[in-house]
Amino acid sequence: MKIITKSAIETIELGKNIAKKLMPGDTILLFGELGSGKTTIIKGICEGLGIKMVKSPSFVIINIYNGLHTVYHIDLYRVDSLDLTTASEIAEYIFDEDAIKTVEWADRLPQELVPPDSKYIYIEFLSENERKITLKGLQ
Repeated sequence: MKIITKSAIETIELGKNIAKKLMPGDTILLFGELGSGKTTIIKGICEGLGIKMVKSPSFVIINIYNGLHTVYHIDLYRVDSLDLTTASEIAEYIFDEDAIKTVEWADRLPQELVPPDSKYIYIEFLSENERKITLKGLQ
């Protein structure tokens, strides 16, 4: 499914709608350029799950939020390659069936850490405010 959003507010609203379809154990992999809106859509997902405070975890790799469900917000922007220790730590979160996992910069996630039933969100710039968002596994 492809959706065009015309503002950050619309992108957050899309995230809230996506949240209605999520259950613990789900993994959402996000792809898009720097500043495309990955954190914005995760903010909407979290708001839809009763979580108000969302920030980009770019400096800590993982933030944990508690609301209707626990959400792990994993950001791999600062990770060029995963060493065994870091990969093991991330795997503990990725395969936790009691939480919803969101992964920014998912192209940096080793294939063996991608759950087979993952859901995908691809975000593309159309203009300063418009984004084309493609959802796979979230219809």
